[in-house]
Amino acid sequence: MNDSNNENEHLSDTPKFAVNDKRHWVDGNETDEKSDLGAQTSFVEKLKQEAEEKDKRLREYIAAYKEKNSQNDEFRQRLQKENESRMDQSKANLFGKLVPILDNLIRASSAGKTNQDFDSLHTGVEMIIKQFHQELQDSGVEVIKAQGRVFDPKTDEAFMTEETDDPAKDNQVVEDLEVGYRFKEKLIKPVKVKVAKLKST
Repeated sequence: MNDSNNENEHLSDTPKFAVNDKRHWVDGNETDEKSDLGAQTSFVEKLKQEAEEKDKRLREYIAAYKEKNSQNDEFRQRLQKENESRMDQSKANLFGKLVPILDNLIRASSAGKTNQDFDSLHTGVEMIIKQFHQELQDSGVEVIKAQGRVFDPKTDEAFMTEETDDPAKDNQVVEDLEVGYRFKEKLIKPVKVKVAKLKST
C-alpha cells in the first residue's frame, strides 16, 4: 500500500514536457513555409528592381555629365578660336601701320645710295622717326622720360653713373641714354639712364 502511494507521489512530481514538432508534414506548417519563401522571393525581386533603377539613373547621370563636358570642350575651342582670330586681327592692324613706315625707310635708303645726298637722307630718316613715334602714340604707347627725376628701378635701367658732390643730386637721373616705352601699365622697354652718385668721402 505504501509502495503504491509512493509510486503515485513520484509520478506526480515528475515534470511534464510539451513537444512541438516543427516538421511540416506533422502539423500542416507547409503553407507557412511557402508563404515565408514567397515573401523572401518578393523582397529579393524588389531589391533587384531598385538596383536596376539606380543603375539606370547612374547611366543617365554619366551620359549627362559626358554631354556637359562635351559642350564645355566645344565652348572652350570656340572661345580659343575667337581669341586667336582677334589676336590675328590686332597683329594685322599693327603690321598695316608699320609697313608704310618700312616703305618710307626703304625709299630713304635708296635715295641716299643713288644721290649721295646725306642731308636729304637725314631729313627722310627724321620724318620716318616722327611717323613711327606718331603711330606708337596713336596706339597707346607712352614714351618714358627720366632725366631730372629720381632713379626708378621699375622703369629705369642704370647704364652709367656720374659722381656728384651735391647730396641733393644723389640718385638723380642725369641723362636719358635710350628712350623707354610702356603700354598702359605694362613696361615695353626700360629707359637707359646715367645716374648721379654722391662721391664717397
